[in-house]
Amino acid sequence: MPPHTIDEWAALITIMSILLTGLIGLINIWIIRPLKDMMANLSEKFGTLNRTLEIMQGDVDRIDEKVNDHEKRIYGLEIQTHPES
Repeated sequence: MPPHTIDEWAALITIMSILLTGLIGLINIWIIRPLKDMMANLSEKFGTLNRTLEIMQGDVDRIDEKVNDHEKRIYGLEIQTHPES
């Protein structure tokens, strides 16, 4: 039997509000909070990856400088050993 009085409607709305609030709370606990934690963890890992890539880029730059220096030295030695070329 559907509610007919204002009191019955108010009680129904109150019960529905409580159920909706509980459902939203459960969704927050089961879905939203774990997703936020995963996103924070992923963001932290990207930060670590970025720092690692910066270190690696520094290593690559130093190796590149050494290779260029070695190429210059090899070219100089070739000129010294084969001056007529």
